[in-house]
Amino acid sequence: MHSPSFVQMIKDALSQLWGGPKLSQSPLLRLRLVREALHQHDGVPTKTLRNILRTAVDKQKPSGERSMTGNDWIVYNILDLRFVQNERIRDIARRMALSESDYYRKQRAAIQQVADTVARMETNLAAEGSVASDEHQEGD
Repeated sequence: MHSPSFVQMIKDALSQLWGGPKLSQSPLLRLRLVREALHQHDGVPTKTLRNILRTAVDKQKPSGERSMTGNDWIVYNILDLRFVQNERIRDIARRMALSESDYYRKQRAAIQQVADTVARMETNLAAEGSVASDEHQEGD
């Protein structure tokens, strides 16, 4: 989960957050996070993965009032505007007062943060499952 290929899987899934083969055929659908949350999303894996990615994006949101140019808001704004709201890069860069090259650099960092967040969510779920399994075995 901490490999460049994992980050690429996250980027691909984010790029088609609202539908497409990079989401519907994503290897991320095999995450324990997806399997465990399927029942909350009508048993639809892509809907479940979409929700997990949205949650990971939301975890990047700083507190306080949103600012398009504030340093604290750069990561969240890029993720929200590009992947959730599906705005064009040129428009986002202009709204955030960034050059396109600076935008792309910051987008890479933002995607990395989402990948790190999803990896942490997956690790935490696995740890919870391990604790529950240990407790279950002790009760036998």
